[in-house]
Amino acid sequence: MPFSLPRKPASRKDLDRPWEAGDSIPLPEAVHSDGDSAWALWNELKSQQEGRFADTAPLTQPPGLPHEEVAWAPTLPSGGRMRVLPRAAREPQPLFTLDAAMLVARRNNRVCPRPERWNAFTAMLPPRKTLRGFAQPPMPPTGAAWAVTPSLTKRLCFREQVEWAERAGVLEGVMAFMQSMAEAEWLHMGED
Repeated sequence: MPFSLPRKPASRKDLDRPWEAGDSIPLPEAVHSDGDSAWALWNELKSQQEGRFADTAPLTQPPGLPHEEVAWAPTLPSGGRMRVLPRAAREPQPLFTLDAAMLVARRNNRVCPRPERWNAFTAMLPPRKTLRGFAQPPMPPTGAAWAVTPSLTKRLCFREQVEWAERAGVLEGVMAFMQSMAEAEWLHMGED
């Protein structure tokens, strides 16, 4: 059993003066009680606290949706039946997403296509129009750079190219190209 010195509660005047080394730490005066009276006291304090807040009201608009998309949020009108808008009125969803493309690109611990196929992949990426003319897609480290570029850097470069394809609107063609590649045409982590 650890040894402890008995402490006396601090008086009000002790709390007003600055603490100095060697002074005892003031202790709060706490009353401990168990049983039904403590539970009743707790419920009384809780009801006083909650009484200051209004009841929760139903949400009038789904959070995080722009004003234009509020009409597409699934809701149940007060009448009881949900109105379903025609499919043609909704904005078409892309066939492939960037996440799906990255799943294909990283399957089996893939890094990137091997140089011959990577050059063909890069040729599929269109230049992007900028204020100063046209920007070319990121170039792969092929040729002499292939041997000295680490696998992680190659993987990051390939990811930039897939993101470029998504922004350019050619992700569907890029996905078809990646899915048509044999596993031997991919560089994997740990390979040279």
